[in-house]
Amino acid sequence: MDDSGSRTDGTGESPGFDRQFYRAIASRERRRLLSILLDGDERTVEELATLLLGWEATASGTVGSPDDRRLTLLRLVHIHLPRLDEAEMIEYDQGRGTARIEKLEPGMAEYIEDTVDAAKAPSG
Repeated sequence: MDDSGSRTDGTGESPGFDRQFYRAIASRERRRLLSILLDGDERTVEELATLLLGWEATASGTVGSPDDRRLTLLRLVHIHLPRLDEAEMIEYDQGRGTARIEKLEPGMAEYIEDTVDAAKAPSG
């Protein structure tokens, strides 16, 4: 990371990830989802929804409703998991309702964690 807080590859350049990678991580919810999956464990869609809602509750200080859970599940199944699977960042098994991280290119996991950590930092 350089003095401005931007991630670099040691040469002063930003990592050269492809457009599909940046499209995949454009959503805060997908970055959080990837961060959860970086531990390598296979997780169910239900478990991922619970973890994402917990993360949001911690960040916002409010507890989600049953409707929030349903919307999170719908976004996971119809948007986030398919997009990450298409980008070959996760393996999403729709039939079993499970997801796990794929082998990422060098630097991707660290970049994802950096973007999630930056979102947690207080602005000032």
